[in-house]
Amino acid sequence: MDMKTYIIPGILLFLIFTFFACQKPTENIKIVVDTDVIKHTAMINVTDATTGNPAPKDATITISGAEAANVYELSGKKDIRLSSGMVTIGLSPNVQLVVGKPITISVSITASGYTRETKQVIFTAEQKQQVINIPLSKIGSTAPPIVLPPPPIYNTVSLTFTGKCPNRGDLEIRPSVYVYFKKTGTSLPFQYLGYVEKGKISTEFLALNETYDFQIAFNGETYKVSQKIEQSSYDLDIEMGSACNF
Repeated sequence: MDMKTYIIPGILLFLIFTFFACQKPTENIKIVVDTDVIKHTAMINVTDATTGNPAPKDATITISGAEAANVYELSGKKDIRLSSGMVTIGLSPNVQLVVGKPITISVSITASGYTRETKQVIFTAEQKQQVINIPLSKIGSTAPPIVLPPPPIYNTVSLTFTGKCPNRGDLEIRPSVYVYFKKTGTSLPFQYLGYVEKGKISTEFLALNETYDFQIAFNGETYKVSQKIEQSSYDLDIEMGSACNF
């Protein structure tokens, strides 16, 4: 029997489960959840200003501003929290951005032993993705934040990420997310690789014969996968655990 594949926007997934419950239990159905629902997003990346490592585990994020009620985590939930210092936020699909009329919110980060930091995030009709780096300095520190050098350039490598659900063989996630990377086994902080659109990304930051860890953030968690680069393209399965609990 041929497998039937259904591609469904992530936020709307709950609407179709009643329908599928009425199907024959033996029918071969594959559900692909597309996370590309919130179109204007910002990756909030919070780090220790001295080391560049992720913010402490007790770091919390607060969203304020006139449109704060319309800001969601990428999964479509209002539960906005950091995981390994990262979270992707965005405007509700019901908010229509107009050219020349940006929407501004404030993002505040607090953590024990660190100075509170607040940054503005400006959403515009012209820009769909942005990265907001927020380094946290320890209270009393006057040292400037560490600045990581840009990654060297190599030949282009194409990656396709597919989110897997350990307990749901019939369910896959096609992520549109920000992805970070670092060489496996090093103590270096993760660096921004680029934006994965509908599971796909091409990059010039990966060296031949090196192994890398890749990290994404979704639904209040971070997920990782590793790969040695020996060819020009890879299909990478990344277990997304709690992201599968729709």
